[in-house]
Amino acid sequence: MKKYLLAIILLLSIVLISGCTTSGNQTATNTSTGMKSYNGDQFNFNYPSSWQIITSQAQNSTIAVGDPTSADNSGNVQVNVEIQTAVKPSNVTIQDYYNSTYAQFAAQNLGYKQLSDGTITVNGKTALENVYILSSVSKEQRAVWLQNGNTIYIILCSAPISQYNDQQDTFNAIISSFKLV
Repeated sequence: MKKYLLAIILLLSIVLISGCTTSGNQTATNTSTGMKSYNGDQFNFNYPSSWQIITSQAQNSTIAVGDPTSADNSGNVQVNVEIQTAVKPSNVTIQDYYNSTYAQFAAQNLGYKQLSDGTITVNGKTALENVYILSSVSKEQRAVWLQNGNTIYIILCSAPISQYNDQQDTFNAIISSFKLV
């Protein structure tokens, strides 16, 4: 049980500290659609060609991309999508892990307010989706959880609350292009 709780706390920490800064040493290729393609780490996805690969502060972040024009005065990119991975305990369902994670999240003093919760289909796979606000950092986030074996992939779309709705087409394009390989 302690390992399970530690995993939940680690995942919550990842989501909370997902402030990103520009950088990038991974490769992406341009496509003819105005999108770049990321290939690696057991998955691939497309993202806008105007975006850059950025470095995330989160421990379980595999890759993060963001709009460099949204950087704040400290250089932190505010509009971004981050792919995180977590290992699900073998005796727990993804739904239970997801529920427990957000229950713990809500118990913290972060101004967590869930806006929607449900399932979507991503490349033929059923995924869990949570859209919420963190008023402590003035962000709205959309987390899409996919499972492959005991690995959970979390596509975390994040933007300042005032900009979140304007980013929906971009977030949807990234999520719909996500493929496990």
